[in-house]
Amino acid sequence: MAVNNLLDTSTVSLSDIIGNGKRYTVPPYQRDYSWEKDQWEDLWNDILAIESTGGVHYMGSIVLQNMKDKQYHIIDGQQRFSTLTLIVLATIRQLNKLIEDKIDVADNQERVSLLQRKFIGDKDPGSLTYFSKLKLNENNDSFFQSNLLVFRPPLNVRTLNDSDKLIWDAYNFFVDKVATNFKGIQHGELIANFLNKIIAENLMFIQIVVEDELSAYTVFETLNSRGVGLTVTDLLKNYLFSISSKVDLPHIKNKWQKIVDVIGLDLFPTFLRHYWISKKPLIRQEYLFRAIRDSITNSIDVISLLDSLEENALLYNALSNYADSFWGGKREIKKRIRELTLFKERQAYPILIAAYNNLSEEHFSKVLKLVSVITFRYTVIARLHTNLKEDIYNKAAIQISKQNAATISQIANLIRPLYPPDQDFKRAFSSKSISTKRGKKVVRYILFSLENHLSQADYDFEENPGTIEHILPENGNENYLENFPQSVHDSVVYRLGNYTLLEDDKNRACETLPFDEKKNIFLTSQYELTKQIQSTIWSPNAIDNRQERLSNYASSIWRISQYD
Repeated sequence: MAVNNLLDTSTVSLSDIIGNGKRYTVPPYQRDYSWEKDQWEDLWNDILAIESTGGVHYMGSIVLQNMKDKQYHIIDGQQRFSTLTLIVLATIRQLNKLIEDKIDVADNQERVSLLQRKFIGDKDPGSLTYFSKLKLNENNDSFFQSNLLVFRPPLNVRTLNDSDKLIWDAYNFFVDKVATNFKGIQHGELIANFLNKIIAENLMFIQIVVEDELSAYTVFETLNSRGVGLTVTDLLKNYLFSISSKVDLPHIKNKWQKIVDVIGLDLFPTFLRHYWISKKPLIRQEYLFRAIRDSITNSIDVISLLDSLEENALLYNALSNYADSFWGGKREIKKRIRELTLFKERQAYPILIAAYNNLSEEHFSKVLKLVSVITFRYTVIARLHTNLKEDIYNKAAIQISKQNAATISQIANLIRPLYPPDQDFKRAFSSKSISTKRGKKVVRYILFSLENHLSQADYDFEENPGTIEHILPENGNENYLENFPQSVHDSVVYRLGNYTLLEDDKNRACETLPFDEKKNIFLTSQYELTKQIQSTIWSPNAIDNRQERLSNYASSIWRISQYD
């Protein structure tokens, strides 16, 4: 589809947007009002800058879906629309105060009437509520129409839902700002021009009008705007609800809400993609909506999709939380989940979802170990390209989902390209530096894994009170200047070979000692890793030698036997 058929783009002012009888609706199931004080402050400061300089301010892009007859759905930009309407109301209220004070009553009443018709809408003569130019979503519109647009305070602010409370707070924030800006000014013309000229004519938008939701999503492929994830979720939600039968819709809405409550709006797009590519070919986030729309075409499809998402939502959360009750007392599984969380590994989630849904618990646990070892070798130590991981894991996940890879040996072969061989792993480990300022937990994990291997203990790297000892002191020490001038110190102090484990009191005792005196304390440690330090002097060469020995241990600890 050619771009010029996909969308209509123009640069417009707020006056252009609201003029000519146009009406705007936030689609019923989009997210609630969510702007807070920081955003209100930023917008108000931008308006004051316009007022003082006479320049313009660009508000970014807004994406509108043309519903015909001058009706538009706001696909992206509802927070700005809503907040600007609150500023309009706050300005009209300032004019109403002049009327209450008997100042230029007739002219100010006419100004209020003209501004309301231009920016807000017209009153219904029966209900005395406005047919407004803007309608919010199903959770906010009732309060917006029945209270704010007619300047009626809520009976009890504490009973408002959270988003309505935000709207009310935002309105009062701007009431105070407008009142301060026009303190002592009794000329209604100045107040009206502030809204009608300064704000309406000098706030500029890039207006993008599309014909359908799919086109709106395609726009997001080229707009790298903040908040797209939430809007994409809303687009999908609207689509799924729109193709659901009236009979099924209440059930579907309830199921959707349960999933979102478990996953959270921010994480939902990532969850959805990981679930999708646990069964289907790899697809980028920006094309996901289109793929789902092509696959899900009726109410039965929607229910099937949401049933599966609901089943996987708890699993997905638990994949990033080893303490989640989802895992019960499964010690080995919890151990591997904790490792993957420590490594910040999320690209493997599709294969883990596929494995959990299609394999036995025993085999799922083995897949977890495969992924953990690979992540440590490939990502933590070797720092190899991550793009390959997603592709390999996706292909393996599809095979598992099709049950074409039911054995651990078959799965291991599918993901073998991600396993650095021993020679490469040892080389990378031998030169690895990890700063304790940024990666302290990872360093503890590595040291305690080495210790457990050497001493056949079962120390927990998070619970054990042992501390990380920088053999060459982290902050420098005159006892080490001969072998470690400043330029050399900075390049080796965070090498894995310069770390060991030590009891807290012994660590403090070592703090300022030269190496030959530290060694005597090392020999009294409970940790085999520390007692094995044999060097007579501590130098860059000693660090190299020790780290090379540790790399041999590491290749035995982080190993997949199928690859031997």
